[in-house]
Amino acid sequence: MEKIVQFVNEKISPPLMKVGENRYMIAVKNGMILTVPFTIIGSIFMILAQFPLTSYQNFIEPYKNVLMVPTSVTFGIIGLIAVVGISYSLSQFYKIDTIRNVLMSLVCYLLVQSSMGEDGSYSINTGNFGTLGVFSAIIISFVVVEIYRFCMNKQLAIKMPSSVPPAIAKSFNILIPLLISLTVFWVIRVLLGFDINASLNMLFSPLVQGLSTLPGILVFMLLRSLLWCVGIHGGAVLSVADPIFLTMLGANTDALAAGEPLPYITAAGFVNFIFIGGGGATLMLVIFMIFSKDQGLRTLGKLSLPASIFEINEPIVFGVPMVLNPVLMIPYTLCNTLLALIAYLLMYFDVIGRPVVAVPWTTPPILMQYLTSGGDWRAAVYGVFALLVSGAIYYPFFKMLEKQRLDITIQETAENEENLEGETVRESNESVY
Repeated sequence: MEKIVQFVNEKISPPLMKVGENRYMIAVKNGMILTVPFTIIGSIFMILAQFPLTSYQNFIEPYKNVLMVPTSVTFGIIGLIAVVGISYSLSQFYKIDTIRNVLMSLVCYLLVQSSMGEDGSYSINTGNFGTLGVFSAIIISFVVVEIYRFCMNKQLAIKMPSSVPPAIAKSFNILIPLLISLTVFWVIRVLLGFDINASLNMLFSPLVQGLSTLPGILVFMLLRSLLWCVGIHGGAVLSVADPIFLTMLGANTDALAAGEPLPYITAAGFVNFIFIGGGGATLMLVIFMIFSKDQGLRTLGKLSLPASIFEINEPIVFGVPMVLNPVLMIPYTLCNTLLALIAYLLMYFDVIGRPVVAVPWTTPPILMQYLTSGGDWRAAVYGVFALLVSGAIYYPFFKMLEKQRLDITIQETAENEENLEGETVRESNESVY
């Protein structure tokens, strides 16, 4: 185990940490977070329109199209939201004008979505505003903000007299970077006819396909688990993959609305079938701790239970601790990978529903799986099953941890008693003299 920890610390963690700390990756992570509330609200309306109950579907059929409007709007502008969030985050990192960088990025994004009709006229293809436009949103945001930063550093701006109000002067400052940015994307999209969206989606398709496979998601979960085991936030470091999983969720949402089979298993929300009480499925471990013979574990378990119910397990990860703890690193990693394997196979054979709804990550287990699958009762049963599986994995390791703690307590008690006896003898000898 020590060799594994050393390997992760020396070989895996450093390059991944560099990626996670890269300003562009931080911008993508923070920018994509902006899409979360929109997908959650859109998912609520999808549940109302697509709830899998025959009697309910018969009742709601006349109103289904009306209910799906908010879903179509929120999921249909994910790309637009992404370009706003990413450009804002990157410009904020550079401490430069955020609102104007957002507007420039948005205009360039709209230009890239233009397409030529049969009559030679150009119009904006709104079909690319959704998850199909996420990858282009990332690249466009980077390019526009960097052009603006370059122009400001080189003082390539139209300077207005001091008598001009500051707001107007700032607006004129973006004329040159806006001209350069628009010209770049105009040449690429219109003059050269290069479809940035299609090309980027094709470029990233191997990564999308890789993470949609069983080996791909198992490696991803294993890597994420190992990072947590050495004290590194695996979710933050690997958040670069979030746009890919979100794109998969968008494809599943579109398929459900069209009445077609859902294409992706590992779409955003798949981890909801793994993290039962947080990463590593630690809820059952917390329950075991509540009934522990060791007072320290018992107290920590009681304090951690409310947070664990809502998928927050940092008190356990750093309180026990699980970080760099050989006893608990094994079940933590095993739970993540085994539940990923089980969930994938069950979805592959259509035993439980695939992810189709964006659910708040603090949703309690069982309800979490039920909602993520779009209201599949079998997914709720799976939630109970996953609890039992994680409990079976953790129990023997928990007993090992408990024995270690009790042995330490007994040893410390014996040492204290010896010290107390020594003090008593010493005091008796001193009283004699």
